[in-house]
Amino acid sequence: MQNFEIKAKLKDRANVEHRLRALGAKCLWTLRQMDTFFNVPRGWLKLREADGRPPELIAYERSTEVAGPRSSFYEVMALKDLEGWKRLLGRVLPVDRIVKKERTLWIYQHTRVHLDRVEQLGEFLELETVVEGISDREAHLETQRLLETLGIERSDLIAVPYKDLLG
Repeated sequence: MQNFEIKAKLKDRANVEHRLRALGAKCLWTLRQMDTFFNVPRGWLKLREADGRPPELIAYERSTEVAGPRSSFYEVMALKDLEGWKRLLGRVLPVDRIVKKERTLWIYQHTRVHLDRVEQLGEFLELETVVEGISDREAHLETQRLLETLGIERSDLIAVPYKDLLG
């Protein structure tokens, strides 16, 4: 799968939520999540645990050289045996970091909007515009429009995953 994404420091959550409602975006849920990142030679691999949801194994690759909208390629696999997967992965891959957060998911057109409260880091916004049924160009433009509409400044964009900010 592919999406266009950004991550940004969230300065005014209430204002962003107001703008999302005005756009007609739908708030789907708020969950506590814990992402265990494993040290892998390329990209990122994380095991996600979330309240009331099946655990997921998520692998993804994207540039960390540019903080603006960038293409990300990912695979998500739902898991049934969380403890078994933890044992299996732990035998061959060292744990890099664990990120704990509260995430609120909003949906607008092809974009998942994440409003995150990350332990030890603060509040962030992520946009993930899924390239499915639309072109790369359309996905990029939708991401760009949302950045402008939500009032996200370029200086607030972040190029790296949360785990690297914990460093």
